[in-house]
Amino acid sequence: MHKPQSHIHYQVKVLSIAGHILQVKLTIDKPEKSGQILSLPAWIPGSYMIRDFAKNIITLNAEDDYGQQIIINKLDKQSWQLASCPTRIHVYYQVYAFDLSVRGAYVNDEYAFFNGTNMFLAVEGQTDQPSSIELIKPEDNALGHWQVATTMPSTQPLSHSFGEYWAKNYDELIDHPVLLGEFNTIKFNTSGVEFELILAGGHQADTQRLKQDLTKVCKHQIGFFNDNPPITHYQFITLLTDNAFGGLEHISSTALMFSRKDLPSPYQKQKMTDGYQLFLSLCSHEFLHTWHVKRIKPEALFAATLDSEKYTEQLWIYEGFTSYYDDLSLLRSGLVTEAEYLKVMAKNLTRLVRNQGRLKQSITESSFDAWTKFYKQDEGAINNIVSYYNKGAVLAMCLDLSIRLGSDQKSSLDDVMRYLWQAHGKTNIPTNNQVIDKILKEQLGLDLSEFLSSALYSTAELPFENLLNKYGVKVNYSAKASIDDKGGDTNSEPFLFDFGAQVTDKEVGVVINQVTEHSSAYKAGLQVGDVLIALNNWQVSKTEIKHILNNLRVEQTVELIVLRDKKVKKLIFTVNPVITDSISLKIFDQELASSWLK
Repeated sequence: MHKPQSHIHYQVKVLSIAGHILQVKLTIDKPEKSGQILSLPAWIPGSYMIRDFAKNIITLNAEDDYGQQIIINKLDKQSWQLASCPTRIHVYYQVYAFDLSVRGAYVNDEYAFFNGTNMFLAVEGQTDQPSSIELIKPEDNALGHWQVATTMPSTQPLSHSFGEYWAKNYDELIDHPVLLGEFNTIKFNTSGVEFELILAGGHQADTQRLKQDLTKVCKHQIGFFNDNPPITHYQFITLLTDNAFGGLEHISSTALMFSRKDLPSPYQKQKMTDGYQLFLSLCSHEFLHTWHVKRIKPEALFAATLDSEKYTEQLWIYEGFTSYYDDLSLLRSGLVTEAEYLKVMAKNLTRLVRNQGRLKQSITESSFDAWTKFYKQDEGAINNIVSYYNKGAVLAMCLDLSIRLGSDQKSSLDDVMRYLWQAHGKTNIPTNNQVIDKILKEQLGLDLSEFLSSALYSTAELPFENLLNKYGVKVNYSAKASIDDKGGDTNSEPFLFDFGAQVTDKEVGVVINQVTEHSSAYKAGLQVGDVLIALNNWQVSKTEIKHILNNLRVEQTVELIVLRDKKVKKLIFTVNPVITDSISLKIFDQELASSWLK
């Protein structure tokens, strides 16, 4: 691979594991004569929230080629201007790295992980220029076995070696997360692409099964677009913890966080657990973003600067469609059965119908307000906002079924996705707000503008039940089987009466975590943070709430004993009929269902 000539050079090393500090040296060969400006992004692409990464810079100083200090003037929270200098400039700074997330930078005794948005100061006026990056191997002998995982270009791609890497511009530089440390590498190839699953944090997983199953997912998604893939190598960089979940897409890799205990065990053989299915879905979701987000993009996020918010109403297309296809791809890859797929879809439908916010916020509003509402959710989110991921996936299903019905099965949402790739992803033309309506009319000859207008710009319910019925799938409603019931199954021993709150157990009683608007708990006055001790004079636990409620009768009033802000409160709880909002799906016409699912 040819290394471009560069005049911007970064050097990164782990300075302190105990202090969680990374050190960066930035050398600028040709600084701006009037005084070079440096800046750090405020947010990372794919995660729509201002994170102010510059807050983690501990110290920053600069000197010229002769070792003379250069005066630095801080312009704002994330920008600095250096005094004019006739020689090269050498900037030294330290970054505090203890944010264990796919968006951040993190150092511990097992590995160091970072995103470029956290680490690499942008050289204003030269962000379109190539840069080189030297990753320094730790001097500590105890860390002598550390390796490197990144898809950043080098003379030896995927070599796992410390040394020199490069990027053709700043946007590419910050689009390659880097992992230094102890990890396992699972290699596989499919469709002309070299893949690596990187597992850091320790595990006891069945690596052969992971390799086998991920190969199927990646092969399917590459074939889905009927075109040569835009990548030659790809990494799933996975940080394993006891209990975590997350993913963030990049140009030729993804950073994932997942629970090590939910990876497949060698003793589970071919059993598909809910946890492992979730991991495959996460991988499927982030890999699909290689096309649909990283290359097909909305106007507002195309070549977006990272100093402030960039608003778009199109995230329903990008995260919603991807959330529909992530699980559908597992079915099409042969990794899950139709029943297992429909169970996941039923859980998505259950989540939507339980969300009171769907009646207050449209999906385009959810997208536009991602910066302030979706990414900064509070205890009222369940009642006041809707997820463009969740509703977007249901909308995508409805759109897919509508296209199939309107075209007599000649077209589907697959055709829309492929056209997006050919007309926008391959050509670097961003999408506007009318792109889906336009594709349907001009490419598929379908006018679904009335459906789209209602689905996108109102809070009207999506017609999923009617559409699924036309494809041989019955939507069944039942009451919750437990407080933690997420839907997907028909419940034979459900709640008989409504409760309406999510809780976690305490040594005595339960903590109220969420209260659904208009529910019995809401009407009784329960608040998030309350400790519910007793219901009808019986001490409660998460499991006992159902038993106590089911022995009452409709319209009976009972007393709740609550501890709020260290004060005892007595509230009146009225027993109301149960709400049947737990959805399961069942095929009643296999031929019709197969015309959608196959």
